[in-house]
Amino acid sequence: MTHQDEPADPPQDAVAPVTALVDACRHFATHVQLLADRLGAVELSDEDVELVHGAVHQVFTAAGLAAALATGLQRHTGEQDCPHYNVLTDAEWAPLADDGRHERKAVYGCELQPGHPGAHAAHVQLLPGPDRFIWIRWDIRARELLTLPPCPAERADPDPDPRSPYGDERAPCLLFEGHPGPHRY
Repeated sequence: MTHQDEPADPPQDAVAPVTALVDACRHFATHVQLLADRLGAVELSDEDVELVHGAVHQVFTAAGLAAALATGLQRHTGEQDCPHYNVLTDAEWAPLADDGRHERKAVYGCELQPGHPGAHAAHVQLLPGPDRFIWIRWDIRARELLTLPPCPAERADPDPDPRSPYGDERAPCLLFEGHPGPHRY
């Protein structure tokens, strides 16, 4: 490769923030690897296990959030589910925890069909009051927690699945109003 064949460097002000973020991620990974090595070499009491579990959960949440904000997160889900997922920080969960009906999940998988257009979305919490359905919506550039009204569609099933909590009653769509793709019951 000659000097003329080398790609032009991007402006320094565009590289510096990205380089700093990549360096921070590598530094974080090094510390997590050291933590794993130390945890593997020490005997833990039951009380210590609880403390370590809480700390490791914070590491997992922080790493997941960083990845979600930077590139999005994906996992193998098969063909029926969108493979993208996201996590909530402690600060995001705190105002939703006290009055909500649901426990916090480690991850929130996109509930839309695979290959859907637009942003990903996952139901996070149901708060008291009418239409207090809290969702996390994200794409590769942004994420937000927001209240979205439920989809008004209902399915009447003449031959319901006996395992369905709705029995022979109408089953509501579990997604938000105006969602892309088919309804989810």
